[in-house]
Order: sequence, then structure tokens, then C-alpha cells
Amino acid sequence: MLLRGLLSLVGLLSDDALRAGSRAVFGRSWRRFQEATQHPREVQEARLAVLVSRAKDTAFGKEHGFSEIRSFADYQRRVPVRGYEDFEPYIARMLRGEQGVLIPDRPIFFARSSGTTGTPKSVPITPVYLAEYRTPRRVWARQVMQAFPGLIRGSILSVHSPKVEGRTETGVPYGSITVPMSGSPELKDMRPSRVSLDPSPRRLFLLEDFELKYYFTLRLAAQSDVRLLAAVNPSTLVLLLKKLDERAEEIARDLETGEGLHLEAVPEPIRSELRRRLRTDRAAADRLRGSRKQHGKVQPLDLWPKLAGVVSWKGGSAPFYLRQLAELLPGIGVMDYGLLATEGGLSIPLSPEGAHGVASVSGHVLEFIPDEERAPAQSGAYTPALLAHELEVGQRYRILISGSHGLYRYDINDVVECVGRYHETAEIAFVHKGGNMLSITGEKVGERHVVLAFSEVMERTGIPLAGFAVSLDLVDPPRYLFGVEPRAELSADDEARLLEAADQALMRANLEYQAKRASMRLGPPRLVVLQLGAFEAHRKRRVAAGAPESHVKPPHLFREAKDLLALGARS
Repeated sequence: MLLRGLLSLVGLLSDDALRAGSRAVFGRSWRRFQEATQHPREVQEARLAVLVSRAKDTAFGKEHGFSEIRSFADYQRRVPVRGYEDFEPYIARMLRGEQGVLIPDRPIFFARSSGTTGTPKSVPITPVYLAEYRTPRRVWARQVMQAFPGLIRGSILSVHSPKVEGRTETGVPYGSITVPMSGSPELKDMRPSRVSLDPSPRRLFLLEDFELKYYFTLRLAAQSDVRLLAAVNPSTLVLLLKKLDERAEEIARDLETGEGLHLEAVPEPIRSELRRRLRTDRAAADRLRGSRKQHGKVQPLDLWPKLAGVVSWKGGSAPFYLRQLAELLPGIGVMDYGLLATEGGLSIPLSPEGAHGVASVSGHVLEFIPDEERAPAQSGAYTPALLAHELEVGQRYRILISGSHGLYRYDINDVVECVGRYHETAEIAFVHKGGNMLSITGEKVGERHVVLAFSEVMERTGIPLAGFAVSLDLVDPPRYLFGVEPRAELSADDEARLLEAADQALMRANLEYQAKRASMRLGPPRLVVLQLGAFEAHRKRRVAAGAPESHVKPPHLFREAKDLLALGARS
């Protein structure tokens, strides 16, 4: 009742008043951010001093002389750059319950991440680490409210990963980082806040049946005044909005009756929670049917006419899906989440413009290595690095992160570009995962090249694709495989046009690919037409294997041709 009363009051306020209110709520965080970005070196030195001081008596701290570290130069000399495999023996000890290994704190959770290669990683989570992660996010939340003030007048349609996957042998839970960040109905001490703008109960996302989960997510959203769409990956939002069109008549019928299709198939206690929330909304049913009748498919803005904005990733391969979102939601702005990972929050976007953010110097300790200088880390090797005030605009860097989770000078395997400066602090944009490239003769085709190429292909040919991926075919001469999932059956002429357009577009996106094709060191590519639903099926397999649903991204590069074909090549 209190929440309803507050929302009723909010509905009376203008957008300018709501913006002013959010500035007041986050005023302290904003002032600290301004100070930090004006003096990034001093702030990062202070963060490092706290980090090494807290961990000086741990096993790792003693091995690396943390008590003797007085500067970044000391830190870089004593601590080599490491990947996850180098930390794995330490974390294995922590998983068995040993204390004082990497951090002085007792973990309350282990965040699991499948990583780029699919190898599970476990990151120790403590209240100290969560505070370190969340501090810069308050600045981001302020800016979201500046961009989309109307969001708090209604609901936020989102997808969550609240499932606790299991417990260590000493009873510590593990799962997605979203569990300790936003709660789980499975854990008493990590329950979601009672004040929520989500139309769906968090318990709904524990369902294993994808179709049921998506259906009831949309069913509850359809009866709500949705003001914001939010998902880390824009592909998730595209999928939901397409499901809205596919299930429109069923949802409309349920809105008329106040019921839920196949509700009896939902297990308790989720079923009871859903039943309490389901209600009749004949006006929403009329909007759904009217939209389909007028346009031939549901236009989401016909159902949610007061939608204020979208928050989602915008870097890397996201533009392919953002282009589809723009078609589904014309005129709606998109705010980037920032560069986030299980291992930390690295940037803070300040507006819906662009896909960049300010390096998050008030949270973790961040270092940057020029991309061309990165060599495989060797035990004891001295690897100097730059801080956020030293980056050059237009240059690319790999990020190292040190934090209260116990990962020190950790190579997160992300390549970013410095695109500007906010006060004295670099603004960075994600480019691609480090090493996430294909190359036969030195052409170095990256995910960004592939996304640019296939986005151009659809514009030039007018052939809509549900997904695409590229791999290598090591025949004589070697060539590329272009895998595509069309939205409708392709004629032989369509296939020929797609293949030609993709080859030409990739040449324009990657000059080395163009040179290798011209010199015949690379042969003409081959088209692989994938079965309808191939990418959605891949997504379901990833989630079933333990990957957090909100983190799964459609694959665009496969090093092995067999992995691309395994998506479901048409026979």
C-alpha cells in the first residue's frame, strides 16, 4: 500500500521534478564521482592502498609482499598479470573452506561465470566487494533517471537470473552474480527488495521451462504500465518482443479472463504467486489485437504507449540487435549498462548517446595495457600498465582489474578503446574480447567486423536474419564459413545474394580479409544455412548447462567449423 501511495504521488510530478528528485537522492554519490574523475590518480592510489593493506596477511598477500607495497610501481613489480587459471588453485582452496587465502573476508557467495570459453569460473563475493561494485552504479542510476525520469511511474520489464545453482562443500551458495547483487527468493539473507517495479515475481525466473517463463513474463507485463525495458543483452529484449507477437492472441484472451494459459503446468509456490498477480485488463487485450490488425504484427508501443526507454549493452556485437530494437521501438532511447562483468564494474555511461562510459575509478583498481604490447603473463614477470588518466584517445587497451574479490592484476580479457575524457578520466568503449578473433593468414577477423558486415548485408539485400555466425574451413585454399539463420525460407537466388553480399561486406569491414581474398590466399566463402530457431535453441542449451539466462549472448565466432554446424545446419 505504501508503494502504491508513493507511485500515485510520483504520477503527479513533472519529468523535471523527477529529475531534480533523483539528483537530490544521488547527490552525495555524484559529488564523489565528480571529485574522483578530476583526480583519478589520487583516487586509484588510495583504492590500491586499502586493497593491499586489507590483504597483506593473506596467503597471497604474504607471497607477493603486500606489506611492502607503497606505490603502483611496487605493485606492478611484485604482482604479475594473471588470467583466471592462475587464480584457480587459490580459489579451489577457498571453495573447500580455507580462510585468508586471497582476501581476509569470508565469502558469502561464489559468483559463477561460464566465461568466453565456457570454462566455469568462481569469483568470491563478500559485502566489501559488493559495496565496491555498487558505489559507481549509483552514479549510473542517477543518469538513467536523468534520461528516462518517467520510468518510476510504471513497471520495468526485465529478465533475472536468481537461481542458486548449488553450494560448496562448506555450504556457501553459488550462482550468477545477480543473486548477491539483487537477491534470490531461494536465500533468506539475499531476498529481493519488497519495493520493486518488476511486474513479475522474482520466483518466476526459477522456472526451467523457457516457454512458460517467457509467457508469464509477458502476460504480467501486458497488464502493466511498462515504462522501461531492461536486459544486459539486447538480444534478450528482441526475443521477448518477438514472443509477444507470437503469443499475442493467447495473452489477449488471458487479459480478458484474468487467467493464465497453462497455469496448472507451473509448479508451486510459483503458481500461487502468479495467480495472486494475474488480473483482467480488457483495454490491454484490445490494444494487442488492434496493433496486430493494423500492422500485421504487434507493435510494442501500442501496448505500452508510455514506454520511456531501454537499458542494455550497446558495445561489441550489440548493434545488430539494437537495430532490430529500433525497428520494434521507434524513437525510444537506449542507455548502455556500462562495461560490467562478474569480476567487476569497469565503466559508467552518463547518457543514452554512444556506447561508452567513464572508467570507474571510484570502485575497483583499474590498469590498462596497450593492446599490441600484451604478451602472455609469466610468473614473476614485471608488466607495467597505465592508469585511467594516462590513456590516449583512439588507442586500444586490455583491462586489468584488482578488487576485494581477491583477483589482483586480473586480465579480464576485454579490449577497450579510449574515446574521450571526462574531466581527467578516460571514457572507454568495449571493442571485443581479447583473443576473440579468427585468422588463417593474418587477417584477424573479429566479432566487430562480423557484426558490421552482416548488419550491412541485411540492409543491402533486404533479407532478414534471426542470427549469424562465422567460422573457418581449412580446405585448400582455406576459406570462411558464413552461417545464417533466415527468418523465412531462402531461394537459391537469395542464398547466392547473401553469400556475395557477406563476402563483400566483410572485405569492407576488414581490409586484411580483402587483401587475402584478392591475393587468393583465402578462397571464396561458403554459406551454411541454419535451421529456423537454431540460435534460440543454442541459448536454451547454454542456460540449461548453467549459464545465467540474462548473460547469454548469441555467438558470432566459432574457431571450429563443427561448432558452427552443431547449431543446426540445414540438411
